Amino acid sequence: MPFKLLCVILLTALAAQAQTAAPAPEGGSGQDTITAVQKRPLRQAKRIELSPYGEMSLGDPYLQRWGGGLRAMYHVREGLSLGLDGSGFATYRTQELVVARTELHANVIESREKWALLAVGAIAPIYGKVALPGDTLVHFETFFDLGMGGALTETDATSGLRPMIAAGIGQRIFVSESVAFTARVGGNLYAERAIVDATTQTKVMGFWSFRFGISYYLGGGR
Repeated sequence: MPFKLLCVILLTALAAQAQTAAPAPEGGSGQDTITAVQKRPLRQAKRIELSPYGEMSLGDPYLQRWGGGLRAMYHVREGLSLGLDGSGFATYRTQELVVARTELHANVIESREKWALLAVGAIAPIYGKVALPGDTLVHFETFFDLGMGGALTETDATSGLRPMIAAGIGQRIFVSESVAFTARVGGNLYAERAIVDATTQTKVMGFWSFRFGISYYLGGGR
């Protein structure tokens, strides 16, 4: 009798355990799956970015420009920022300009941009990471920007404040929670007032430039 009672108790316990056990999902082993997502090393939303940079002109055979500036941006959210960009240039004549004027007698307009101040908007639609040797991950983003404002320019006969637009594409590489390196290639266009054939005319002038800078982020991070 005790043996029969013990068998009944064991069978009842096994039946209860079978009813309360959770069934395994179809096609699976019943084990939980954990997906790990790596966080961005630098969060930009609701932060101020200060970016000092150096800049040089590209592709102009007659004038070489060297300068620098400071860009201050407020990141409304990840991938969208608004702010101001101020820059200044020193302009130098190339040997090609001297030859064109003295030997070829070409009427080359020598327009020199002294400084500029722009209101800028930028978007960063591309974000990714690259694995380097030694299991090192480099996080980066690609951004596009557009600016509108004014530039102080001068020629041999005129000078003044001119309306200006600028646009570019850049790459940002994250170093830490508050620092990133930034490289950008862009174009600048402005309406210059120049004397051509003894009359003052408005000419569209501009140049390509390359800049490299360091971005510092202020405010709340993660």
